[in-house]
Amino acid sequence: MKIAEMHEKRKALTAERDTILTASEMTVEQEARGHEVANELQKIDGEIRAAQLRERFASYSAMEKAVEDGNKRNTDWTATTEYRDQWLGWCRGGRAPETRAIDTASSSGVLVPKVYEASILKYLERNTVVRNLADLRTGVKGSVTMRVNTLETDAATSSFWTTEAANTQTAVDGAWTEVNMNPVGGLPKSELTQWVVRQSDFDIETEVMDNLQRQIARGLEYGYTIGSGINQPAGLFKNVPNFKGLVNSYSAAHASGAGWDAAFTVARLTELRYKTLPAEYWSSAAWIMSQDAYYAIAQLVAASGSNVPLFVPSSDAGITNAAPFTLMGRPVYIAPYAPGRQTAAVANSIPLMFANVSEAFAIREWGGVNMFRDDVTTPGLVKFQGMVFANSGVVRPKAVAALRITLT
Repeated sequence: MKIAEMHEKRKALTAERDTILTASEMTVEQEARGHEVANELQKIDGEIRAAQLRERFASYSAMEKAVEDGNKRNTDWTATTEYRDQWLGWCRGGRAPETRAIDTASSSGVLVPKVYEASILKYLERNTVVRNLADLRTGVKGSVTMRVNTLETDAATSSFWTTEAANTQTAVDGAWTEVNMNPVGGLPKSELTQWVVRQSDFDIETEVMDNLQRQIARGLEYGYTIGSGINQPAGLFKNVPNFKGLVNSYSAAHASGAGWDAAFTVARLTELRYKTLPAEYWSSAAWIMSQDAYYAIAQLVAASGSNVPLFVPSSDAGITNAAPFTLMGRPVYIAPYAPGRQTAAVANSIPLMFANVSEAFAIREWGGVNMFRDDVTTPGLVKFQGMVFANSGVVRPKAVAALRITLT
């Protein structure tokens, strides 16, 4: 039965019920019929609600399928040679490539051909540190809300166990927290003169894409490393007063850099490695630090007055599938945008951490790379503007053991 027919039936039952209720005195038959009408009304109301819910789900599914089909058509279309040829013409001042589906991505700019998008992703994988270590998901849609279980080792106590005689059970509930991530836009730009665009005998699009992919990689890695979290990603090394990671703090006078250098000691490294970070995170933990921090560590010697380095970066480089070097048995990664050597007063700088980054830090990247061409604003100049959407943040602070330096 269709919803319209159900409503007509309900209307008739309601009218019959009202007629019965207007009677000053009910006969036995009217009372019996009144009960039947009430039951039928209850039944028809349930059927109407179920039918409306089915229609709502069907409408939502149809809309979702239409969007997915549109995205798939766009993906298939941008992977074709025809689209790439149209895009190359667009780079040289021609009209924009044809759009095979109407969606947000295609209407807000020109989609980069798949072959170049794949090249950008490969470049990111080769030339980023924090991005590769984090919990990374690409191609996400809409606003992202992550529900993270932060249950710690000591949360599962002896009450976990029971016996038949005790006949008791104590639940160990998850310690849940929600982390909301809305997309923030990155806008890499490449500029060329009209003369180069129209008269060159080399691949303009290769030059544009090479510049954009380098900007995208550096921009994303900068945001993921030390982004402020205000209109940009929140970086792993970004320190704010309420940073809740496990911290080994050190304070000193700046003394033209001597105070910063003195923060790196064997005792402090040992404490970060074996005491500060919970053992449950050791299996996939690594050292992540700035280049200056590793330089300071590399100068540590076995004994005072000796020239024997305590850590030799190249000593274990030949181990199969190992990182280029290790420190206290764990891999070392140099994050290019992590805070470097400070020679002036600085509050709460974090140049070094021992962390399980995949547990501690999440990165979400929205799909597709859009481009805009502006050959009007500045005469004689063509501006190619890229657009990427991403966000990041710390989700399990206790998976990070950081060295916090304050210089006064």
